[in-house]
Amino acid sequence: MTITIEPAVEKYDPSILPPNWWYELFRCVWVRCECGNSTSVRDGALTTHEPKSTWDMNGQRRPVISNATGIGWTCRYSGRTVTLAAALERDSALTPAEQHARDATLRRLEAGIVDSAPDGYVLPKPVASLLALAEANGWKTAQAWAPRDEGFLLQARVGRAAADGSKWQYDLSYFVAAGVARRTSFGLCSTPDRRAPHDTPPIKAIRAVIEQHPAPEAIS
Repeated sequence: MTITIEPAVEKYDPSILPPNWWYELFRCVWVRCECGNSTSVRDGALTTHEPKSTWDMNGQRRPVISNATGIGWTCRYSGRTVTLAAALERDSALTPAEQHARDATLRRLEAGIVDSAPDGYVLPKPVASLLALAEANGWKTAQAWAPRDEGFLLQARVGRAAADGSKWQYDLSYFVAAGVARRTSFGLCSTPDRRAPHDTPPIKAIRAVIEQHPAPEAIS
């Protein structure tokens, strides 16, 4: 009797991302690593991060999971490919709020949203200059590109927290296509002196605010 051995078949597709929650500011999917910390997913793999840690009585930091630390203080799971198996296991324990976040994340992923300029595209010069100024002054920046009408809709954001718990946050919207970079009327902002969302001002005004209010770490 001849026994035929079938070739092994990959049970889970490692290329499928397991959406946990969508981090709005950085426009990326975040997942919970085995070390207990949260980190973003890039190209199906966990980005470099520190393991979740605690402090002992001597003031020494130690990882919650003793074998999670790799070289230096980097989590050894950094760079690990995320599998559908992990997604399914987590999916069975999601709360309604987490399910909503997962579904919203999937819709964004299916819409083709990316957080850097797609091939053949660059940031419009005014936006690139604004983001560079913001980063030089310790502000956080983010960008998201979504396919739209033979081009892309670009959403850009600059912001930082204020000492009183409020924030400066400016969102800009552009339509970018071949030879076209046009700012749209969609874009809201909030500031410490006007916390309710309102129309984002011209870039010149945003630049002035950034220069007047650099983040403390940018000053030191």
